[in-house]
Amino acid sequence: MEDTWAARELPVLAATVQLLEESYMVTVTDIATRTGLEEQAVARALEALDPVFVDFRKTTTGGDPTFWYVLKVTPAARQTVGQWPTADTLISALARELAAAAQGERDAERKGLLVYAARLIDDTLRDVSVRAADAVLGPSLAGWQRPDQATGRPAAEPPA
Repeated sequence: MEDTWAARELPVLAATVQLLEESYMVTVTDIATRTGLEEQAVARALEALDPVFVDFRKTTTGGDPTFWYVLKVTPAARQTVGQWPTADTLISALARELAAAAQGERDAERKGLLVYAARLIDDTLRDVSVRAADAVLGPSLAGWQRPDQATGRPAAEPPA
């Protein structure tokens, strides 16, 4: 079985999220133009992404996907393409920023503390840091299962 996530679904999802920032709905044709994929491939990708990532609507066109469209994307879609943070990406960004601040710090004691803080957050206490970030981010995304961090695929279906 062929893995289509990186070559088809993820580019279609990224283009869809981007295009929905420009318009209230996007067609299969819009997405195909943005990604360079054939319309049939885009339609298959959207079918695979619906309903966890997109609200995909098929119009009566005798099977021609030209005017089929996406009305909206889910929070999981926005997190998967990096538009919205996950607890994991937030902690990684925080650790990177602390490490960068340490590089620019002239005071040796503060520099050491910043390096230590970055390591604690990104390594030693990562599990606790991610749980804390999830508690902060969680209320705005209550009920949604975050995508698996390794694959970007949904960990579970969102609630109805």
